[in-house]
Amino acid sequence: MHLIIFSDILTPRIKYIFNFIFKDVLKAEIEFTGNSQYFLQSTHIKISYGDEPLGEELFFKSTPLLFSNKLEDIKPKTLSFGEYQVPFPVDQSALPFDVFAASFFIISRYEEYLHHRNTEDAFKASKSYQHKWRVLDKPIIDEWALMIKSIIRKKHPDFKFQEKKFEHWPTIHFSMLTHLPEGFLNRTKFIFSALFKKENNYLNAKFDRLTGIGINNEQVLEQVNEMFASKKSSPLYFVDFPDVPIDYIRTNDISKTLNNQSLGLLRPCASNKQKMTEIKEGLVKLKKINPNLIKLTSQQLDALKFPICYLNLLNSGITSDYSMGYGHVMGFRAGTCTPFNWYDLQLEKVTPLVVNSYCLTDHILQFLTQPAAVKEMHQYIDAVKVVNGTFYSSWNLKSLSDHPKYRKLKSLFEEMLHYAGN
Repeated sequence: MHLIIFSDILTPRIKYIFNFIFKDVLKAEIEFTGNSQYFLQSTHIKISYGDEPLGEELFFKSTPLLFSNKLEDIKPKTLSFGEYQVPFPVDQSALPFDVFAASFFIISRYEEYLHHRNTEDAFKASKSYQHKWRVLDKPIIDEWALMIKSIIRKKHPDFKFQEKKFEHWPTIHFSMLTHLPEGFLNRTKFIFSALFKKENNYLNAKFDRLTGIGINNEQVLEQVNEMFASKKSSPLYFVDFPDVPIDYIRTNDISKTLNNQSLGLLRPCASNKQKMTEIKEGLVKLKKINPNLIKLTSQQLDALKFPICYLNLLNSGITSDYSMGYGHVMGFRAGTCTPFNWYDLQLEKVTPLVVNSYCLTDHILQFLTQPAAVKEMHQYIDAVKVVNGTFYSSWNLKSLSDHPKYRKLKSLFEEMLHYAGN
């Protein structure tokens, strides 16, 4: 037995959000229909979405958002719902708000499209509706999905949902180091060009070594691998390459250490053709380290701009991204801890790009006291465990080194692995 969903008009937005909530989050089989006779005669569990119910089915009253096919300036009305606010209030419905429109509004990052239509400035968490509604610290769409599950179970106690399990995947990023090329002329040319690079890993590494905080990437990677030896999960690594030929990059030891590990490209967001070339060159370098790379993944820790960043990732052949989060604020930027396919609001279609959201970073934790950081970390892991979601976090490799400066962060990372329990 499966669920049958009725709506007068089955728009791409309706199909997208119903598929996400019922298939991806709740693991239930669904069927869509716009035929009222077929719907009423069906023996499956019935759910309708529209202005009014057709019969005795579970009815969710709709608002206009999911029936639109364009990006419009909207300021959603809200009502209080427990300890927080919810948008798109309705009456005479299974829930007092349009849960599907609310979920779509958040997961599509609708407000970020509107924001970037008017300004080049980065979108801030403090400006988000989730912050105003007091739901940024919750995987709210997953929580709403569990409410829908409970409503269905109440009316149909025999209906079986497949089980979904909690997963934990830390993401770890680092920069590849360069080495000086052979020969006086090559060396002089390299150093001269390095001085004019905005981000230069060679000189940064030299500076780190002089100040005593430089780390040996290979050594720390081996230590991290030992930490995960007895764990079910393993880290996802993201690598940033200096803008120099591959011959100048130290790859041999890294290649051995990262053999059979999940590897992706760091900072690939592109806003112009020059950046697009950088992404493609980065992917070529990535394949030199791991020739067996099948799935192309990425992480962008600078400002994530919609929709240009994701469009350029798709154009580069990247199919999975781990950039959905706020670097300086904890929270669920897309309102979920379940991976989802990005929906492009300009083209009004589902894309092949799978988005994986992180909810905390080492950058945020370093400014908290040890007890406060542990408490926050536990709360976020618990929030994801309750809904059987996937817990992603973002860490710089040097934060996991033995250097005294990073002692607190390394112990927090170990505590996270222990508490997540897999």
